[in-house]
Amino acid sequence: MQSGNDADGGAMSGRKRKFGLKPQLLLLLFALNLIAATAYSLVLYSIDRAEILNGIDNQLVTAANAVREIIPDGYHDHIQHMDSVQHGEFDAVQDRLSRFANRSGLAYVYTYMKFGSQIRTVATSATVAEMQAGSQTGFFALYDTAPAKLHHSFTDGRVRFDEYSDSFGRFRSIYKPVRMRDGRTYVIGADVDLHQLDANLREALFQSIAVGVIMFALSLAVGWMLIGRIVEPLAQLTAFTRGMEERSFEPDEQELEAIKQIGGARGDEVGSLAEAMSGMIARLQRYLIEVETATAARERVEGELTAARDIQVGMLPRKFPPFPGRTDLDVFAMLEPAKQVGGDLYDYFLIDRNRLFFVVGDVAGKGVPAALFMAMTTTLFKAQALSAASTDEIMNRVNAELARDNVAEMFVTAFAGILDLRDGRVTYSDGGHEAPFIVRADGGVERLKKKQGMAMGIFDDVEYQADAFSLQPGDALILFTDGVSEATGPDDELYTADRIRSALERTRENPSARFIAEGLADSVRTFVGEIPQSDDIAILVVCYEGPAPA
Repeated sequence: MQSGNDADGGAMSGRKRKFGLKPQLLLLLFALNLIAATAYSLVLYSIDRAEILNGIDNQLVTAANAVREIIPDGYHDHIQHMDSVQHGEFDAVQDRLSRFANRSGLAYVYTYMKFGSQIRTVATSATVAEMQAGSQTGFFALYDTAPAKLHHSFTDGRVRFDEYSDSFGRFRSIYKPVRMRDGRTYVIGADVDLHQLDANLREALFQSIAVGVIMFALSLAVGWMLIGRIVEPLAQLTAFTRGMEERSFEPDEQELEAIKQIGGARGDEVGSLAEAMSGMIARLQRYLIEVETATAARERVEGELTAARDIQVGMLPRKFPPFPGRTDLDVFAMLEPAKQVGGDLYDYFLIDRNRLFFVVGDVAGKGVPAALFMAMTTTLFKAQALSAASTDEIMNRVNAELARDNVAEMFVTAFAGILDLRDGRVTYSDGGHEAPFIVRADGGVERLKKKQGMAMGIFDDVEYQADAFSLQPGDALILFTDGVSEATGPDDELYTADRIRSALERTRENPSARFIAEGLADSVRTFVGEIPQSDDIAILVVCYEGPAPA
């Protein structure tokens, strides 16, 4: 059992803690209270300022409306230059505006007119000090430091509020444009001095800070008392946990009894934690047994999948060169499943001495279901190719078998062909697969324009068609699955047929079947980079070298 000093210092079985839990909690409490006090002060200041400004803005709107009523009708209509208004008339208007501003607590009320790019004062109030000193603004005075928002209000006729400082002081103002009968505009303005506002806000800020400091001190005092009560049982629970780890999760009866006493003595979260730990130990023992069982089962499944992969790969021809001693063709193929087993397939074999059958297919989906469907498809193609007379007949038979009792509703795309090694003629049928590329003997690359067929295994009554093209001596036929053309690189960019063409154009330096296939696969790997392979990849290259000598 750990002592109170151990709790404060955080000493447990193991290395000595230099900074205990209690000081950490106090530091956290100090930081949180400091943040809360600061946030409270800032929020209170912002609310007070917003409310005061809203009240000021309402006062300014009322003042602007009152100024329009105070100034005689038609006063602004005849103002064209500095002699448009007599001094007596201007002074009378100024006197009325000054009395209104002083009674309303406003710094100034005024009207401006714009002549060209210049803004002129045409009516304004004056403070008592200005009146006594004779320094009040006169009629048609140039306002050469006019704020930008005042210019904007003249331009677009919109009411605006502004805060600015000039030689008269620091103000919050309203600019209310008024359209006259002759189309000109004058702007009514009213100012409120912000110095008193700032003083009031500073006082409110100091008060909020004082309240925050008091709350901060009280929280620390209360926290100091509560944290000690919390930390000691937590230290005991920590020691118990460490002991469990050292004993490989074998419980100690005395420690379990002490944990139960903590759970029974406390009705807070620490007591709940102690009760939860007691129950956790029992569940942990069961869990360890379940994990051991699950691990053994997973290892068994992984072993079976590895065996399934070996069986799947063993179904495909992997001996290269496949026909040693023959000089009329060169074949190479490769298969890279995205998972341990996959749904891509390829196959090739001699039907007789002069004809080579080949096929590339892609089962929809990945994993074990696709691998089983792939194995069935490969077997059907091998069986039908040896007995059927043409590629369309082969495809019809295989499709009928795949579609029958296809409860999983799976399908496969395929491209199958027969190469006549005597003249290079290729007859083929398509089942919705990627069109192959042809690398000509002179290095040119072209894509076969094939007749499009439907994927296999969907409908059992589909009639597939046969078509033909020719390979010249030295030409290579490249078949692949969409794991090549739709390989995903950085930024979800696809590899695309254009990159396949570019990769094949680089094979003219060594146009062997192996070089072409591995060069294309290396190009895909370079494009994908570190991104995990998203789909199975199958590549089959058939090079026709010309008829064998008689």
